[in-house]
Amino acid sequence: MAITLIDVPDRLNLAYRPMVYKWSSNASDLQYCIIEVLNDGTRIAAKSVQFDIGSTTDFTVNISDIIQDNIGFELKTLGSTGVIEPTNNSGRMENITVKVYEVVLTGGLIVTAYDPDDSNNTSYDFWIGGLTNSNNSVNAYNWTLSHYDYSNYSMSASNVSDYQLTAADRKFLNDAPLTKRIELGASEYLGLLNGYNGVVTFDFKLEVLTYNSSDALLNTDYINVTEWNNNYSGADYIQETYLSIGVGTSNLINEGISLTNVAYYTVQLKEGSNVASELRRFNIVHGCDGDVRVHWANKFGKQDSYTFKGNKIESLTHNSKTYTKAIGNTYSSEKRGVSVIENISNSTFEIFTDSISFEDYEFLSTMLINKMAWIEENSKYYPIIIEDGTKLIRNEKNVPIQFKLVYSFANATKGLRG
Repeated sequence: MAITLIDVPDRLNLAYRPMVYKWSSNASDLQYCIIEVLNDGTRIAAKSVQFDIGSTTDFTVNISDIIQDNIGFELKTLGSTGVIEPTNNSGRMENITVKVYEVVLTGGLIVTAYDPDDSNNTSYDFWIGGLTNSNNSVNAYNWTLSHYDYSNYSMSASNVSDYQLTAADRKFLNDAPLTKRIELGASEYLGLLNGYNGVVTFDFKLEVLTYNSSDALLNTDYINVTEWNNNYSGADYIQETYLSIGVGTSNLINEGISLTNVAYYTVQLKEGSNVASELRRFNIVHGCDGDVRVHWANKFGKQDSYTFKGNKIESLTHNSKTYTKAIGNTYSSEKRGVSVIENISNSTFEIFTDSISFEDYEFLSTMLINKMAWIEENSKYYPIIIEDGTKLIRNEKNVPIQFKLVYSFANATKGLRG
């Protein structure tokens, strides 16, 4: 019996796009195959795979549903410093491999080496991405693209579209405009993606330049990205490719970077003396008591943030379930014919931006892709549900003026039964 590998996914892959494996087998009396999907050596799922239609040797399986079930999003700790590497099931999964077990008919009996009770089975018939062919291991990211964008997209170890941070035109994993406002004490995070690149000197660092209101340079600081200061052979799986780094005012101050007399600052990834990313600018503005800061999971599976500085309207909603019961013939002021089984109340908020550009509107509209959002208050996160009333308000010239976000808390308040 022998299995021949036909095709595997790109080494860097999107969880919400097909991740297809193809192989063939010359085993006699083969009935079907069973696969185990492993995340960095840990079994996370198993499934049976039937022959391709019209074939008695070839198999095709798409494991994207398994990856989506096991990958997640991880909120960044407010005020955290330096580089943040997600766990191997929060935002990214690295070193995905597949064990293949043949199921054959022998002497009228179904025979296979697959054992559901053995998560470390070494009797597999082929291990795609395993010890002898680790260059076929796959990384997956909690990242989604529209069908239109995906048609022009490439994501392999040597070409991750616009997002491999190796040149001045490469982008961080964020949808925000390149110039953005931020308040003192605010947390902000940039997403970083890298793939194998054998020509760099492996000296990655984020350069932070601070300026005063006269555009004079005050200080130059660096945050080292030591996770990328290693070379990888072609046979190794690519590690630590999907990172975040704190660049908000709170993050930088906690990092030890002074923002005294700073009007704005810029951040850019450097590799040695080479520019490795786009340049982003943050203008420091005053915070107000009525500000509402919102964080959300963007399409890259990373964290974007924005402070709403316009009006805020709160309304209370409630919904009761009641039941009828007998009250008897004797009057009592405590008895009631209709009682409450359960009352659920929640607050709904409408918050507005101040006047914004169309570029800002496009950025804010990206929070509607996933609707995984939180508000920040008193240095804590509170999960919210983005309601359908969210919209853009335009004036008579069809120019964006305000973005209105309608949300309620994800955790309602339950009243007493009685």
